[in-house]
Amino acid sequence: MLDATLVFTVIAAILIIGFIGDLFFKKTGIPFFIFLIAMGIILGPILNVFPREPLLPALAIFAELTLLMVLFYGGLDTRFGAALRGGGRAFIQVSIYVLASTTIIGLLVNFLLGWDILQSFIFASMVGGETTAAVVIPLSRSLNFKEITVAFLTLETAMNTIFSIVLFFTFLGAYTTGVSNWLSAVATIAEDFGVGIAIGALLGSVWVYILHFLQKQKFTYVLTLGLIFITYAVSTRLGGNGELSVIIFGIILGNYYLLRRITRHRMSMDALQKQLGAFQEEISFLMETLFFVFLGLTFVIDPAVIISDLTTAVAVVAVLLGVRYVATSISTFKSEMRSERQGILLMCAQGLVPATLVIIALNLQLPLANDFLSIVTYVIILTNIVTAAGAILGRRRQRTSRTSAEWTI
Repeated sequence: MLDATLVFTVIAAILIIGFIGDLFFKKTGIPFFIFLIAMGIILGPILNVFPREPLLPALAIFAELTLLMVLFYGGLDTRFGAALRGGGRAFIQVSIYVLASTTIIGLLVNFLLGWDILQSFIFASMVGGETTAAVVIPLSRSLNFKEITVAFLTLETAMNTIFSIVLFFTFLGAYTTGVSNWLSAVATIAEDFGVGIAIGALLGSVWVYILHFLQKQKFTYVLTLGLIFITYAVSTRLGGNGELSVIIFGIILGNYYLLRRITRHRMSMDALQKQLGAFQEEISFLMETLFFVFLGLTFVIDPAVIISDLTTAVAVVAVLLGVRYVATSISTFKSEMRSERQGILLMCAQGLVPATLVIIALNLQLPLANDFLSIVTYVIILTNIVTAAGAILGRRRQRTSRTSAEWTI
């Protein structure tokens, strides 16, 4: 039985490290998730302070909750005009990046590792094109990308989340039932998009009007959290994607002035909007910090396959970068974002979605789940390193540009 004092001490240390790591992230662009995962590996498989097995059932729910909080915050912070301009291109980006990456990675691991074809594609759907909002959104803003580029990257994180999750459960269903229907997968994606957008927009609009009358009351943030969970649950029950509904809910709430213009109803919630954003940022940070340590706690160290797993992860990242280059070149063609194409290319950091899906695979006791976990963790670390390197290069170029401008003046 774990000592309560030890548990609280470790949690305190995690939160302090997370705070320091976030400051480090803002200064350098190096995602602090890398250090949190490493801390989890030290506390878990290396020192065995926290046993692995009791964490797995709770971690799947915690991962999904963390994902919802981050997506809502991303939607709340997205400006609708920029999102509308970049939405079509973001869909092109995601379609090419996720579908091509998933296909190539699935065939690659099937050939190199000799895995069953469906299990190969289950794994590929975990890592085939997700970009984590927790790193990409704040980093794109700190690098002073254009507003349309920030909106493009924000929408990409939401859309590739949906694609990845739908593909994962499609392949998982085919594996568990022995039935493979690819037309059904396409129909499922279309249904998820339609229902998800409709539920998120409807409940978001209703909640804006309710908040207008309740904004002077206490605990409006708690009520909003309740509506986020209801939105997710209703959308999922009606056959839509709960994650997309949550981000649409956030976009509607963050751009409430559009409803004011459409209905010509007088309302002002600027102060409440800022308050909700501040609370949500704190909650998202707390949950992300704990989650990535938990991911490290579930890691399995097997000296016999470390080199093999790491080599596979490097090959996966190489595929991701190659496909992302093609997708970014096409999606930014003749666009004002083209000048920031390299920055978009390197915003490939993965995080919550592959981590959540691999935990689900562990809970379902898939035969290759531990192999999935090892490689997925390496992919998360490597893609975050690539993004960090891109941020460092971007900041250097910005400083060089400022220095050149000063000399010119």
